[in-house]
Amino acid sequence: MDQEGRPMLGSRRTAWAVAVVAALAIGAGVAVAVVRLGGDSLAPGFVADGTSGSALTRETEIQLPIGVVRLASGAPLDEIAARRVGKEGDGSVRAADDAAIVPVAWSFRPSLAYDDLLGYPTTFSLGLTAGGERTDLGEHDIDLHETAESGVFPEGSLIAVVAGDGDDLEVEVTYEDQTQTVVMASGKVDPGRAAALYPDGPASYGASDPCDARRTPEARLIDAGAGSIYCRIGPLTRTPYLPELGWAEEGRVWSIVDVTVTAPRSVVWLPTGVGYQVRRDAVVVSLEGGEPVRGPRTDDEPTDGSGTWVFDSAADDSPLSLHVTAPMTAVREPGAASGPPTVPFGVDATFTFQR
Repeated sequence: MDQEGRPMLGSRRTAWAVAVVAALAIGAGVAVAVVRLGGDSLAPGFVADGTSGSALTRETEIQLPIGVVRLASGAPLDEIAARRVGKEGDGSVRAADDAAIVPVAWSFRPSLAYDDLLGYPTTFSLGLTAGGERTDLGEHDIDLHETAESGVFPEGSLIAVVAGDGDDLEVEVTYEDQTQTVVMASGKVDPGRAAALYPDGPASYGASDPCDARRTPEARLIDAGAGSIYCRIGPLTRTPYLPELGWAEEGRVWSIVDVTVTAPRSVVWLPTGVGYQVRRDAVVVSLEGGEPVRGPRTDDEPTDGSGTWVFDSAADDSPLSLHVTAPMTAVREPGAASGPPTVPFGVDATFTFQR
């Protein structure tokens, strides 16, 4: 209205245009659907935080390198209480024609150790697809410090309006540019490059035999004093994603293993009490005969020969053979006449990993 109470010119022109279009359409035998904008009709793409008040009957899980996203959805609705979608009033609102209201919920549970998670990106995004149209639900950045301190895991509930009847609802979970899609009606997941995470996330394999750094009879007569002669082959973990290497190619995984071989700088030959200096060669690790794609970083490799090796390997469950060579030699100190000049020890062995 203007100041004298007359309808504004823009309003008269809009009403006239609608009337003309409707008249032309009716004359041509075409049906016209008039959707009120800002009224009680919710169009596809509408999203609001809230719950429907009814049970969520479809549930599934999406495995991520950092944890599990649990998804749930309810039966599609034609209408919902206005207050449940943040609108005022005690009445209800309806989905627009050829649309449906769908309640959706998600929660996240970390599956790696807290310290490991800190090195991984902790943001993932969600999206919905139905009736050929996609709705972006935004990113979710997990605060691991807060989660660890409170013990409360992130979760959310929302109401979304989707195109069609909602029976073909799919939910997308994207982590580091890799999108997994689940059909909510069947629970079927298309994991793409994340396939190796199923069914239980990153898999760990144990070595079949212990590692012995005293591999010669002479080495049994070496006294390490306050130090130790020790070897440990850690579990081999297989995952399709690592922060520094990204996603492995489809059908491949990153295989990660920790190897530790320790020895003091000097030892004593027990039969004579003569001191020996320890000479060490490089630690060499191979998986199925293949070289690592990444060995220990310089700042991660202490003098005792510990480190982490990463390999690119097939994603199947066949046993894997790891060969470790970590030769060490005890060299008799100059001037000492008793005892052997050198005593070889260290590691030169193959270990089999299987789930």
